[in-house]
Parts: sequence; structure tokens; C-alpha cells
Amino acid sequence: MTLTKVVGGVIADGTIASVDITDSTITNAKLAVDPANASNLSSGDVPLAQLGNVPDPDFTAQKADIALLAFKTQANGNLARYNLVDQSVDAFEDATGVDASASTGELRNSTGKYYNGASTAWPTGGTVTTYSSGGTDYRTHTFTANGNFISSASGNIDVMLVGGGGGSANAQGGGGAGGGMITMAAYGVTAQTYAIVIGAGGVGQSTQGGAGASTTGFGETATGGGGGGFGSVGGNGANGGGGGEPANAGGTGTIPAVVSGTATGFGGFDGPTGAVSSGPGGSGLGGVGGTATGSGPSGAGGVGKQYNLDGNNYYWGGGGAGATYANNAGNGGIGGGGGGGTQAGGSAGVGGGSAINSGANGSASDTQGGAGGANTGGGGGGKLAGGGSGIVQIRYPQTEFTVYGNMTLVSNAQTAQAQPTKADVVLTYTNGAGTATINTDLIASVSRDGGTTYTAVTLASQGTSGGHTILTANDVSISGQPAGTSMVWKVATANQGASKDTRIHAVSLGWS
Repeated sequence: MTLTKVVGGVIADGTIASVDITDSTITNAKLAVDPANASNLSSGDVPLAQLGNVPDPDFTAQKADIALLAFKTQANGNLARYNLVDQSVDAFEDATGVDASASTGELRNSTGKYYNGASTAWPTGGTVTTYSSGGTDYRTHTFTANGNFISSASGNIDVMLVGGGGGSANAQGGGGAGGGMITMAAYGVTAQTYAIVIGAGGVGQSTQGGAGASTTGFGETATGGGGGGFGSVGGNGANGGGGGEPANAGGTGTIPAVVSGTATGFGGFDGPTGAVSSGPGGSGLGGVGGTATGSGPSGAGGVGKQYNLDGNNYYWGGGGAGATYANNAGNGGIGGGGGGGTQAGGSAGVGGGSAINSGANGSASDTQGGAGGANTGGGGGGKLAGGGSGIVQIRYPQTEFTVYGNMTLVSNAQTAQAQPTKADVVLTYTNGAGTATINTDLIASVSRDGGTTYTAVTLASQGTSGGHTILTANDVSISGQPAGTSMVWKVATANQGASKDTRIHAVSLGWS
């Protein structure tokens, strides 16, 4: 390569060394700089090959400006064309141009700068949290105690119900089982109150731990887990409790019966059989409890079931571990299962985590088992430990439970210098859903006596700009109205519902 000319200022200090100016030594790698750095664009340091990495610009704000400019241009054009001498223009940058006392059902969207008749009527009840996932914003209601889910509108919800976990028995008995679970997708609710009952955990008892109580809501019942046994079989439930030593069978698990066609039940695992001086774990929502071997170690609690309605993807309904005499005790099942206890040496079991509340650890001094985690549906660890209570969670997108209503939007009065005989209206609107029928679903009128008497106008579309439709009504006669100089416009929507959401972005009124 023959270098014939280098223009001063093209090669910045240190950018291209003299050793690089030879055949085939100036490569893309040597020219590569940060294409996202705006300063490189002005300095000429970004090669053409790298311009494809620059992200596409967002013209949303510019489109809104274009729509507003088109509206104002149309309004000013009508003022001149029809020999009008004065006008008001309101682009709803704030609420000062609207008479709130005369308007009804209006809701101003401060972000989109429009008025419509839609509003949200979110349900109440429980502890409400929010989170985002996959571009959707959700609201979650969590019930850890009995309460009411109160809906003031129709909408669809996702539901999770978990029953109480089973308690454990005495000495070297089996662990309590995790409570049952029912989930419901897109369950339709209406404007009414829905009672929520949270099932308590089963209590620790001498020969067979108490079964967890059922959790109910929306016509469904998530039954509790069975209790662990000692010198007896394990208790029956949504999942079976661990069998008692020496060789008693575990309890029978039964998947909770579902009523709604959208509901699904989880669990139904039987409990394992007991062993000499050592108890098996209670079964969890996601699997069977661990078996006991001879004098120990005792069986671990069965794994719970993972389910996410609050953004945390916790496990629920872990089984409680069994107790043992001397060897190491098993750990509680993930999902709030309690750890097992030991009586004479060895280590106690660790409570199961990954839930709203972890299961408690067992004790190594007197075989006391760890309790199931509160509001997890986790089973109690052997010995004499109670199960964890149940829980209900409800989730829906924040766009759900929108109430669509009709709106009447009335302007503040503007005083004309002389009594007008004709008027001109320009407005812009968009459809949030469906399509409005002009002069049926969207109606405009004008008054010269401060809003006592109105003359309806016939709106006509002038096309769209920036995504907004421009409507005009020109040279409207108002000479038949009572005398007055107090100019008011009125815009009303009708037939609004889930298929329509008419949004008014700006209104202009001219007169002469």
C-alpha cells in the first residue's frame, strides 16, 4: 500500500501509531471502539460496520408532540377559515381547564394526558404486594389468617390454597406430612365478598400427630397433611404421615378433590413405614418422605411443591422429618418441614427452608422435633411437634379489574368579548380498546350561557396524526341559545365497556 496523503487532524494522538500504517495492519479490531458512546459518533471514531450496534431510538414522545402540533394547527386553521375571533385550547397538560364540579365520571391520566371514564377497582383483603415478571405488573394478596377477599368488579385471578401440615407423635415416631395444595388459573370473580379460611397445623400427640386442618376459598378445599405415628400407623391426609416405629405403615395420601374446572390439586403421597427406634419422614407436596433405617438415622421429610404467585417461587408443604433414638435425625423437607429430634446422642435435623417461613430445627436433647414453618403447610418433625398453618395467595395483573364508565367532561367558562352566534369545535381522541362511533359513543356540544343551554355539534374526522384522530365541527350556529357570552364546551362518552375505552386528549373551542 502506498500512502499518498494524510490530512492533518485525522489521526488523533495515540489513535493509530505509525507502525500501523503499513499494508494489512489496520484491522477492525484496531478501529473498534465503544459504539454506544455518543462522543465517538461526533469524533468519527466509530466504523460503519459498528453502527448496527446503536439501539433504535424511541419516538413515543415525538409522536405525541406531532399529534399536539396537528391539533393546534387544525384549531388555528379553523379560527381563520370561519372568521372566528377567539378560541380556547386545552391539551390537558393539567386539570385547570376542566370544571370538575360540572363533569361526571371523568378520570385524568396524567401520564398520557387524556381524560376517559375508566378507573381501576382493585380488590381488598390480606397483605397486598406487587412485582413484575415478563413485562407484566402483578398484585398479590396473601392471607396468613382468616379474612375476606372483597371484589368490587369482575375480573380473573390466579389462586393458591395450601392446607395445614400434620403434627408428629411421641418418641421415635414419624414426621407429619405437608398439607395439600390446590391452584386455580384465571378464576373469574364478580363484585362480592369471598371468605378465606386458613387451615391450622396439626398438633403433636402421643401415638399419632393431629392432621392439619383444611384451607378453603373460592369453593375449593385444600385438605391438611396427615400426622406422624408412634406405635401406630401414620395419619391419613392430603399427604400421609410417617409410620410409627417399630414397623407401622405410613398414612395414605389423597390428592384434594377439586370443584372448579380450572383448579388442580397437588400431593397425594403415602407415608413411609416406620423402623425400630427410628421414624420415617412425612411425605410432602412434591415427594415421599425418607425411610428410616434400623435404629437410625431417621427419615427426612418429603420435598414440598414449588409455586409462584408473589415473585418468590417458594416451596410449600414440605414433610416433617422423623425422630430417632441415638443416630442422626433427618432434615425437614424443603418447603417448611420441621427437623427431626434425637433422644440419646447424634445430631438433630434442620428445618426445611425455601418458604415464607422455614421449618424449625429439631432438638438433640429430648427428641423434640422442629415445628413446621408457619403458613407453609409444612409438617412437624418427630417428636410432638406441630405442623405449620396453611396459606392462600391470590394474584392478578394490575390491568385487571378495570371499570369502564361513561364520562361527561365540561370545560371552565371563557368570556367572549361580544355575544357569539357561531362556534367551532376541534378535538383529538384515541381508542384504548375497540372503536368509538363518532356522534354516538363520542358526543360534543357548545354553550354560550355558561352551560345552562347546549347545542349539539356534528363531528367529522379529519384523519389521524401521531396516532390521534382529529375531529372537527365547523360553523355551528348557536344563535338560538339564550343570550350570553360565557363559552363552554362539553364532551361526553357513551356505551363504554371492555370493548371500548374512548380517550379525549385535547379540545379547542372557537367563536365569533
